[in-house]
Amino acid sequence: MMFPRYDTVELVFEGADRLPVGAEPPFSVRLRNGAEEIVVPGFWDGGTTYRVRVCPQSDGTWTWEVEGARTALDRSSGSFEVTPGAAHGPVRVAHRFHFAHADGTPYRPVGTTAYNWLHQDEPLFTQTVDDIAEVGFDKLRFMVFPQGGGYIEHVPALMPFEKTDGHWDVSRPVPEFFQHLDRAVEMLGARGIQADVLIFDAYDRGQFGLDALTEEEDAVYLRYLVARLSGYAHVWWSLCNEFDQLERPDDRWDRTGALLASVDPHDHLRSIHNWIEIYDNNQPWVTHASIQNGAATEDFGRANLYRDVWKKPVVLDEIKYEGDIPDRWGHLDGQELVHRFWITTVAGCYASHGESFLTESGSLHMVEGGVLRGESPARIAFLRGILDDLVVPGLDPIDKWDDPAYVAGWPRQQYVQYLGRSAPASWSFRLPVGQPGESPEEGDVFEVDVIDTWNMTVTPVGRRFTLTEVTRNEAFDRDSAPVDLPAGKPIALRITRVEV
Repeated sequence: MMFPRYDTVELVFEGADRLPVGAEPPFSVRLRNGAEEIVVPGFWDGGTTYRVRVCPQSDGTWTWEVEGARTALDRSSGSFEVTPGAAHGPVRVAHRFHFAHADGTPYRPVGTTAYNWLHQDEPLFTQTVDDIAEVGFDKLRFMVFPQGGGYIEHVPALMPFEKTDGHWDVSRPVPEFFQHLDRAVEMLGARGIQADVLIFDAYDRGQFGLDALTEEEDAVYLRYLVARLSGYAHVWWSLCNEFDQLERPDDRWDRTGALLASVDPHDHLRSIHNWIEIYDNNQPWVTHASIQNGAATEDFGRANLYRDVWKKPVVLDEIKYEGDIPDRWGHLDGQELVHRFWITTVAGCYASHGESFLTESGSLHMVEGGVLRGESPARIAFLRGILDDLVVPGLDPIDKWDDPAYVAGWPRQQYVQYLGRSAPASWSFRLPVGQPGESPEEGDVFEVDVIDTWNMTVTPVGRRFTLTEVTRNEAFDRDSAPVDLPAGKPIALRITRVEV
C-alpha cells in the first residue's frame, strides 16, 4: 500500500477478545523507516476490532510490528510505502513565538469557536464546517464532552461511555460516539481546518456528570482519546476550556498535562485555557499559551507581556465575542472585534473569533455552530490573508521598551503598523529600531502598502522610501513626502524592504 506523506495511515486488526479499555493500550505498534522510529498505541473500536493510526513524517518504506499484545491479533507485522504529497504536516512551534507546519510552511492560527458543535444533529453539524471553511477560518475549537448550562438547547443522545451502576464506565467507551468524533476531525482536515480538541469539560455543571471522573478515570479516557486522534496531522490538544471552573488542584492538572505529553507519539501542540486564574504556562508540557482575557486586547502594549513571561506562542482564544446578548463577554460589535484582532497581531500574538448572536434555537453560534451572522468574520479572514502573505516567519514587537507606534515585524525585512480605528490624515516614514545587530541601515529601501482593515483593501503607495537617518531607537526617510491616508478609517501599513 502507498500513502502520501503526513496522511493518516490506519492499520486494522481483529483480536481474539474484547478487552476492557484500561490504563495501558491493548497493544502497540513499532514503526521504522531507516533511522526514524515511532511507537503508536492501538485502541479498541467495537467488537473485537482494533486499530492503529499513524502520521508518517518521511518518505520511504515503513515496516511495522506489533508489541505487547494482550489479545491474539490476526497479524503481527507488515509494511507500507510513503510518497511525497501536497500536505504540510502537523503544526509545531516555530521561531519561539510562532507556528509552522512540519515541512516549514508558516501557519498563522486564525480560528473560531463552537464548543458544542460535535453534539449537534444534521444539517447543523455539516453546515458549521461548510460555513467556517467558506469564510476562511483555519482552526476550530470544540469540546469532546457535551456542554451543559446556559444557552444549551440541544442535549445529545449519544454519550462517550456506558454506565455501570449509575456511574460512567471509562473502560467501556461507546464506539459510535468516538467514531463520530473521528469523522468530525476528518471533516475539518478535509477542509484545511485545524481541530483544536478540548479534552475535558468545565461546562458540565453536573448535568451529565462527566466532570466527576477521578484522576485515574481521566487518565484512561485521555489515553484512549490520544490513541484515536493522534494519527491525524491537524489535531491540537487543549486540556480544558476555563480549567479553573473545575474544582481540581493545580498539581492534578500538571500531572494530566504531563501525561498527555508522554502518551502522544506525534507530539501535537498542547495548551490549557483559563477562566480567571491563569495556568502556569511555564510548565514543560505546555507548547503554547491559550489565554482568556478581554482587557488584554483593548489597547496596544498589553498582550505582548504574556510573551515576555512564557517565551512561547500566545493565542488569545477568548477576547469577547461579536454578538447581541447582555453578558459582558457577548456583545462586541464587529468593528471592535476586528480592532482587537489587529491589536493582538501587532503584539506578536494570535486571536480566536467567536460569535454570540442568539440563534433560533435559543443558543449561540459559539455553542452550537451554524451559519455565521456577524460583520467580523470576513474582515478576520482578510487579516488571515495579510498574515499568509508575509515574507517573514511572523510578527514580533520591534521595540517593546518604548515604541509609541507599536510596530511589529521582522527587523530590517518586513513590518506592520496598525494605526487603530481612526487613522491620521498622513504618515511620515518611520521605523523603530530593535536590539543591537537588528538595526535597519541608511540606504535601505522599502515599499509601503496601505491596508484598510474594514473595507478589506490593500493599496500600494506607489513609490519607494529610502532610509536617510538611523538613530539608536528610530529610522527615518527624511527626504520623502508623507503618505496621504484616509483619515478616520481603520488603517494598517505593511512596510517591506526591497532589494535594489
